[in-house]
Amino acid sequence: PPTGGGWDWTFIRSCNYFLVRYGKTPFADAVKNTYGGAVRFFKAWDYFKKVKKFGDVPWLSKDLTTDSPELFAPRDSRILVMDSVLATIDTAIAQLPSKAEAEPGRINRDMALLLKARICLHEGTFRKYHGLAGGDKFLQEAADASSRLMTEGHYSLYNTGHPETDYGSVFNSLDLSGNKEIILYKDYKTGAQGTATLWNVQLNNFNDGLSKSLVDAYLCLDGKPISQSGSFLGHDSIQAEMKNRDFRLAQTVTYPGTGVQAGFSGPAIPGSTFSNAIGIVPTGYQLTKFWTNDQAEFLRIQNGIMNAPIFRYAEVLLINAEANAELGLCTQTVINNTINLLRARAGVQPMTIAALQKDADSDFPDVPVLIDEIRRERRVELAIEGFRYDDLMRWKAGELLAKPVLGMKFVQSQYPGVVVGKDLYVNAEGFILPYAVSLPQGRKFKNYLFPLPLDELQLNTNLKQNPGW
Repeated sequence: PPTGGGWDWTFIRSCNYFLVRYGKTPFADAVKNTYGGAVRFFKAWDYFKKVKKFGDVPWLSKDLTTDSPELFAPRDSRILVMDSVLATIDTAIAQLPSKAEAEPGRINRDMALLLKARICLHEGTFRKYHGLAGGDKFLQEAADASSRLMTEGHYSLYNTGHPETDYGSVFNSLDLSGNKEIILYKDYKTGAQGTATLWNVQLNNFNDGLSKSLVDAYLCLDGKPISQSGSFLGHDSIQAEMKNRDFRLAQTVTYPGTGVQAGFSGPAIPGSTFSNAIGIVPTGYQLTKFWTNDQAEFLRIQNGIMNAPIFRYAEVLLINAEANAELGLCTQTVINNTINLLRARAGVQPMTIAALQKDADSDFPDVPVLIDEIRRERRVELAIEGFRYDDLMRWKAGELLAKPVLGMKFVQSQYPGVVVGKDLYVNAEGFILPYAVSLPQGRKFKNYLFPLPLDELQLNTNLKQNPGW
């Protein structure tokens, strides 16, 4: 691959340039610490992205020049780099002001605590499942950082007692400034910076259907998976399978006849009579998360003002539950203070550890049932927020990416004009195969790390390619 793809050190150099020099400025220590902590926050975050992608990378603590020997040095070990990242984010936490003391819109201590918890959960589980030493240290750091955020009590889940709308309201709000679940968000404003989120979800994202695997992960309202619950009505129609389910499902996937599909009896699948009018949903499961019925926002196109959540308290609860479970420390009290708060907002019966039964359809048959169910909760709560790929990598579950992608069960009577084998394809059980032609079947997962760019290997012969490339 060409230079790039994440192997870029311009931002790290800028961070190091500042960190080497900012202490010499005449400003008060409190001011310098605020900026130093923010730069360390972003440096730790950027290094985290690089380690996730490449594994071993160079750890740079100063800005380099064209004569610096580090330009031609080998990579440093993941162990050294992640220990350095941990020290960097710890320093950021110590330097940054509290939420109450911070200037609005600036990085504060709570944001750094969540970033630390996210980094440490990833590194701790990656080391555990990939056979590397030191995983428990990072898991404990994740548990401690998330516990601190929970104990200090600055945040809570957005919950007005309306499970049919509360979850979705976090993602389709024009103003998140007063939402106590939000730790960090991007504020779009008229005349300042705009977004096209609603426009893209309503139009362009018609072509991005969600998977049957995701939809099947949502529990029924009785707190049981669809393989165990007597209230699950089966897959024979999308209308039936979405009934009696976790309310987050209908706030993530459009229920036919409502929301963006209002006026239509079913999703716009290939060959259907209304697909040309509103696009095509190749799996039948159309995204509704990040969509709101606001015509004025839709017409703003590139200048939309819908705010974007970046860090939210729900992730803190999920990190705390998972880190404690991986350490063998997850009690019913931990679950009540984390997972069951999320379930309560979603209208789902609480989790009782003693009553858990392994889901026969689990993607993780060898994982203890408690960890399995926490992973389920994480998947549905954070759906379409950019976490799933990283989660599969750290759990060493990349083979799941090679499974055939399925859509909803195709019901011919609901789509009399659609021709199977021409407009769409289905498997032996009747579930849509959205990529039967475009994506090769029988593909295999290749690697947990990306390759280093070839021209970088030519420029620096001390760099060695990642295994398998």
